Amino acid sequence: MNATEPRLRVGLLCDGAVLQHWQAECLRHVLAVDGVDLVLVVRPTPTPPASRSLGQRLLRHPWRISLYLRYRRKHFRPAAMAPEDMSGVLHGVPAIACTVERRGHGQYFSAQDIARIRAHRPDVLLRFGFNILRGDVLEAATHGVWSFHHGDEEHYRGGPPGLWELLRGEPVMGAVLQRLTEKLDGGRILHKGWFGVVDHSLRETVDTVLRHSASWPALVMRRILAGDPEAAQGRQSGTTAPVLRYPGNLTFLRFLVVQLRNKLRFHRASLTRHEEWNIGVLNQPIHRLLEEKPSLNVRWLPAPAERSFRADPFGFTDAEGQLHVLYEKYDHARAKGEIARLRPKRDNVLKRSRTLLDLPQHLSYPFVLQHEGRICVIPEQAALGCVQLYVLDEALSRMDPVATLLEEPLYDPTPVHWNGRWWLFGTKAPLTNTELFLYHAADLHGPYLPHPLNPVKTDVRSARPAGTPFVHHGVLHRPGQDSSLTYGGRVVFHRVLELSPTAFREEAVRTVGPITNSAYSKGLHTVSAVGDVTLVDGKRFLRVPDRAARERQRKLSTLLARLRP
Repeated sequence: MNATEPRLRVGLLCDGAVLQHWQAECLRHVLAVDGVDLVLVVRPTPTPPASRSLGQRLLRHPWRISLYLRYRRKHFRPAAMAPEDMSGVLHGVPAIACTVERRGHGQYFSAQDIARIRAHRPDVLLRFGFNILRGDVLEAATHGVWSFHHGDEEHYRGGPPGLWELLRGEPVMGAVLQRLTEKLDGGRILHKGWFGVVDHSLRETVDTVLRHSASWPALVMRRILAGDPEAAQGRQSGTTAPVLRYPGNLTFLRFLVVQLRNKLRFHRASLTRHEEWNIGVLNQPIHRLLEEKPSLNVRWLPAPAERSFRADPFGFTDAEGQLHVLYEKYDHARAKGEIARLRPKRDNVLKRSRTLLDLPQHLSYPFVLQHEGRICVIPEQAALGCVQLYVLDEALSRMDPVATLLEEPLYDPTPVHWNGRWWLFGTKAPLTNTELFLYHAADLHGPYLPHPLNPVKTDVRSARPAGTPFVHHGVLHRPGQDSSLTYGGRVVFHRVLELSPTAFREEAVRTVGPITNSAYSKGLHTVSAVGDVTLVDGKRFLRVPDRAARERQRKLSTLLARLRP
């Protein structure tokens, strides 16, 4: 980047050189952005601790919330909150110490300190310290003070993060990067996402949210440097939610009971409640599912063989107009999937199956597209560490690899050709249901370039691909999975508003599923178009002995590992 290109001058508001691990990761993401310079570190002026007698300490101790405070101090240890010394990164960066004045719940900087900050001409002040900031410091940088709020500000202002969501049985937890205003947790939203609540572990829930929101300031900074005029402004939150406080002792005891109950239920379900998926056929084009009350008269295939299931159907028609369906054939005994084909026996009734691709690694989601006269297949093979393009042979008996599209694992890779380019959607571990990644290329065979805003979406309710994108009335639509309540709970259809090498936006327009009043009424996570037919899959729960045996062995191994000295 040369001197004529835009740059961002970033200041850091922190309590010292030791940050929490997720904050350190956030800073590393920011400094990795071309055009970003760290120009200032602002720390509070050290003050000696107040000397108090035993009586004063007893009177001032927050007895009402003491159980939660002890839990947080002794037992609540998310890895993302582990301390990390960043002295090496901050060495040589100009630093100033400021004394703040506390008025009510807010902290105010003096006019002199604000002038000192402005002398360094920061574009952004990133807050990792101090407390509730108020006053002129909020405008001391060109683009203001940026701060995280780990919660959906429309419903959960204040804190502590995740606790109230878990206690109240919420399936998702929001998080926002905001430009601070005078309204507590009601600033201008620069970036927002939603994560699944692990209802039996507050530690795991908070750890996930902290780690995977850490890249958001860097994403917004890339948008600013790319010339997006709205990136630094965000949108004003209209929240009227009450500000939550730390839980009282009785409330916290109730929280512990709820978390324990959920943990027992989780372990019991892992031994007795297992997924079985099956394929169904809707005799209507996929765009009919955009209707307000679409027909869901699904014709399900006969139940899969014992200890197996069928999922992720994609199809094509042959020269005689006969429907063929590729799908994931999962074997519980081997704990892996292979790609198989359902062939029509008569009158397009799908009955005969044949394996097309079986590797040592798990396979699923065989996305089918017809390209240059050939039947192409892009299966999910994340366990193999790449995305490959296969072609069906003329006998429709095997899949031959012809190109590697991506040298990295991608879950449910979904291609679409739009506006003269090929786009490839998918998710990545560990948040395979939450973070959407996007790649693009001039040709189906690649090379594919990562989108600069990856992950382009963070939302457990709709990120993961759920079948074939399609065009209706000139608008591109993308199906996504809603896994907030259960894996593959339903499908969300999105209208793609913007898709370019520098931007991506979509909005949800319809949700479909699960297919109630049917044998497979507990989930729906694939809808794919084959002309005037739409293929779907549905889920039900039953006990699978092979799965239960593996779970018992895993739990026993975990327990023994914990008991070892």
